[in-house]
Amino acid sequence: MPFQNKIVLEKDIYAGILTSLNFHNNSILIAGHGPFLKIYNVQTGQLLASKSILSANRIHRIVFVPHVTYRDDGVQVRRLAVFGSKYLSILQLEITETNASISIEKAFGPFQDWIMDAQWVFDTNELNGVQPTKIAIIYAHNNFAMYDVSRAVSELLYTVQCEMRCILYSARIYGFIGDDLIVASGTVFNEVHLWKPFVKDEQGDAVVYKKLIGHEGVIFGIRFNSDASQVASVSDDRTIRVWPIKEENKQPLVLFGHTARVWDCQFVDECLVSISEDTTCRVWRNTLIVAPDEDDSDCIACWEGHANKNVWSCAINPENKIVATGGQDSGIRLWSLASINNNKIDSEDDLVGFPLPADRGKDTIRNFVVIKNRWIVAATTDGYILKCDNTLLPHEWKEIQHDSSYKNYAIMSSSECGRIIVVGNIVGELVVLSPADAFEPIKIAAHSQKLFEIFIKNSSNEDVFYIVSNGYNERVLFHQLDLSASTPTIQTLFDMEMPVERTTVLSLDYAEEENILICGSRESALLIYHLPYHTAAPENEIQKVKPTLQLRKSHGKQAITSVLIKKTKENGTASDTENDDDDDDDDDDEDLEGNSILFWTTGRDGCYIQYRLHLLNKQGDKTHVSPVRDTQLGIASQGDTIVVGQDMTLEKLYRNRVTKGTLEGSILLDGELLLMGFFRKNFFVYNEKNNYIMVSISCGGGHRRWGFSTEDAKLNKAAFAFIRKETLYAYFRDTSSITDGFKNSILQNNYHAREVRAIRYLPLHFKGERCQTGKEPLLFATGGEDTILRIQQYLPDQIPKFHTHANIRKHTTVIKNIDYSCGISSLLFTSGGLEEFRCWKLEMTPPKTSTGLVGLNCLEVATCPTLTEEIESRIMDTTVFAIDADHGLHVIGAVYSDAMIRFWLFNEVTRKFALVADGTWHAKCILQIAHVKIEDHVYFFTSATDGRVAIWDINHDLHKAIENLDQLEAEPTKAAFRLSEPVYNYRTHMNGVNALEAVPFRDNHHILILTGGEDNAVSASLIQVQDDTITPIGQPFVYAGAHASSVTGIRYNDHAVFSTSTDQRLNMWKIHDLAQDGISLTIESAVYMDVPDPSALDTITFNGYVHVAITGIGLQSVKYPQKN
Repeated sequence: MPFQNKIVLEKDIYAGILTSLNFHNNSILIAGHGPFLKIYNVQTGQLLASKSILSANRIHRIVFVPHVTYRDDGVQVRRLAVFGSKYLSILQLEITETNASISIEKAFGPFQDWIMDAQWVFDTNELNGVQPTKIAIIYAHNNFAMYDVSRAVSELLYTVQCEMRCILYSARIYGFIGDDLIVASGTVFNEVHLWKPFVKDEQGDAVVYKKLIGHEGVIFGIRFNSDASQVASVSDDRTIRVWPIKEENKQPLVLFGHTARVWDCQFVDECLVSISEDTTCRVWRNTLIVAPDEDDSDCIACWEGHANKNVWSCAINPENKIVATGGQDSGIRLWSLASINNNKIDSEDDLVGFPLPADRGKDTIRNFVVIKNRWIVAATTDGYILKCDNTLLPHEWKEIQHDSSYKNYAIMSSSECGRIIVVGNIVGELVVLSPADAFEPIKIAAHSQKLFEIFIKNSSNEDVFYIVSNGYNERVLFHQLDLSASTPTIQTLFDMEMPVERTTVLSLDYAEEENILICGSRESALLIYHLPYHTAAPENEIQKVKPTLQLRKSHGKQAITSVLIKKTKENGTASDTENDDDDDDDDDDEDLEGNSILFWTTGRDGCYIQYRLHLLNKQGDKTHVSPVRDTQLGIASQGDTIVVGQDMTLEKLYRNRVTKGTLEGSILLDGELLLMGFFRKNFFVYNEKNNYIMVSISCGGGHRRWGFSTEDAKLNKAAFAFIRKETLYAYFRDTSSITDGFKNSILQNNYHAREVRAIRYLPLHFKGERCQTGKEPLLFATGGEDTILRIQQYLPDQIPKFHTHANIRKHTTVIKNIDYSCGISSLLFTSGGLEEFRCWKLEMTPPKTSTGLVGLNCLEVATCPTLTEEIESRIMDTTVFAIDADHGLHVIGAVYSDAMIRFWLFNEVTRKFALVADGTWHAKCILQIAHVKIEDHVYFFTSATDGRVAIWDINHDLHKAIENLDQLEAEPTKAAFRLSEPVYNYRTHMNGVNALEAVPFRDNHHILILTGGEDNAVSASLIQVQDDTITPIGQPFVYAGAHASSVTGIRYNDHAVFSTSTDQRLNMWKIHDLAQDGISLTIESAVYMDVPDPSALDTITFNGYVHVAITGIGLQSVKYPQKN
């Protein structure tokens, strides 16, 4: 049917698979991002140009003409071909270091078959200065064709079929001269075939002159080295094989290491670079041309930076110094080949040993500290304190002090600035030393038993330090050291009371301005103390302080190894998330944080957790802290995410596991969180923001004394020291003079790495001030198979056109549904597999400019109880509305895969879910639920796999049940009433109803019901509601061939209907009101979407435009000017 009054749906936001990458030169990277071609300067991180090339296909490969034309004005001109599916386009790029343009010269297709590879073909060996006019193509059925592409229509010049007639999964053409071309075909029979297109047999087929046999799975990728003497192939069998083509008797190199399918492998000097479904990029030694390493390990680097699943593309710059990778997560990452030797330290040759002189006999180093990446101060078993300067050769130990109380036992700690060292001995004494001999040692008898741990924290006064000492099975004391006078003084201020449960403090941090001490224990307890204002403390009197809050089992049963408070001046970063983007919105977030302290803990469970501590009386008198009556207890393993104390509230914001080993420490530098830990025999430093291991050092494992320090977040100047076999070793790193060739390792931020199952545009309700009219921002939330909830802001004037504010992993299975409701606060409800159902509170402050970012916190508020023991039970859909917004009461209708319908009440004040009603009627898996509010009356609609739609009127029973709120919350899993029969039902599809929308229509007495089904149909029905009676108006309208496959989403907006399907089409339908005959639909516009497997759809009107977004393996939106 022809479109009527067709409206142009303009493509807007896009996030999808990175299928191709190629370097134009050492600094300019060309990326195929879905149908878009993008040009980046990797040195500056700047996006120079972006253009849609293949309107309905992804760019699978980028093929450059080998030479570049240099114009007098400094512009570099490069021709290239890009292809995807059966289509090929020829482009011209004009590039400088700061600007670029992309123009399409010609577009060809569809060709006869799927294109596996293409190559420019020259008539002579003189490639420079000659613009080729021919392109060779290998098709998926193992046949070759060469075309003249100098005209608007391609002309077939030559074609030949390979003698092996089989389907290909991959192919590669080597060479530029016709007669010399070599084709490598990767077949479904697990073999690689080499053949020359211009060498034929008697039947006219191209002859296979070599078969490479050995893979146990289909061939996904093939590469030649520079002279075609070797071929690398990768396979479904998870191996890489490098075949020596010209050495018949030499066995291929077989490389194992990837844990999933391998997609590509490239030659780089004496190395190989591979990418895989396991989200890693690995670098290997090519032992066909270099000798194997002594440790028998061929893999020399493993880079992990993409999320969840699949690194699809890879490119190496001409200097072989930078590797770029593109993932299914829409991200582009940069890696430094030059820094491999600096980032993986496996050999003792890279370590510096610090043995004691022979004249010290059997004396050994018992403990040590590393100061400023330069000095090591150590305590020996014979009671000596020694110092060594790493910069002076030969290394020489100098004696600082000797004290017999240090014999065989000494605990050491140094200040961050390196001015003081505190040593604790076996009799409980603290000794304060100056490594620079600035003052005489100070000794105090602090404890009656040996010291277990010592912590030193700097203050706002450079001459004042806070020291916390923990006696073995004894008390924890808080001291103040003052170096301002000629004779330093130390005063013990507080005795930190421990809970009745066994608690051994292993880590802590101190917020001086707020007087908050946060301690982590070996038993996984988190203790928070609000200290009295110590300048008013009586002299020579030690005050006992009881913890205000304690949270047990915060890291399960594993120890809390570090506590890290974000300093006040840095407290402007978004709270509960991993932030993908630069912290441009710090100023906006400062207003949001208010009276809060952000901090992280790390644990031996391999996880780090972020918390927010909200202080209730910070604006009052800071010199007065009320004594704690009772410590408020929370138990994390029982689901406690919020603990409310006497004058503070602790909220758990985010938890993530980054290693199968242990995390042992954390540092915040230059706005980046660095996590230290051990995995197997290696110490590592992990960059939380960029999600990769920065350095890995073989040291034997974590059960030993160790120390780490760094001057910057890039580890340009850093040191790691450890004791092994009674000898101290250190690795000193200075890479400040080495440049990676790029500014930031993240060139393009990532998105969901797996299928996105839910999207919801979010109306905004700001705290405090309102936005100016016309400057309101647009937010949307997404969730999917990767279990991550993301909240993004639409930025129409930037590329990419959105900024990620929150990236939260709390769900353990797929997020299938996202709903929004506003009462006392703005709430999100997310649900999905295993009946997981969570409530989140959104805290937002408006941007300061029309193009600025909102300040946003997303805090988990509550988790709904699970009622079904069946592990396969899923929440299929939800619908939410505020039944009493002023009192924070929200009703959530949820439908389940076991045919149950449940209605929950959520109370914002008590943060509790309570079951109001449940029942079943469909007797099939229920797929969708929706609601419509007509004045004060609410109707619910459900649809199932039987093709039926049911209408429920439980308005009276719902309000009556909520009147007994206390009774509901006293028994939160007992329904107040049971569902019986729907008031009306009808069948409109032959099978599953995947999409359902119900909206008021005409007036307050009519409801329009829209559905999309597994049968590819779209349906529209009109009903009248009057005096609690439902009357259908006409017959349901069914458009049987609405899509070419199952419909997955349907929405109503701007007096139009939008539907999407797994056929990747977005259809816009015009509604025709037929009075008493009901409703009909005609298609008004349609657009092909570049996101595979669309599964969710949402729409909103914003600033005069209608926006429609779909999600699947990625995200894409369209927009058009609002009609009405």
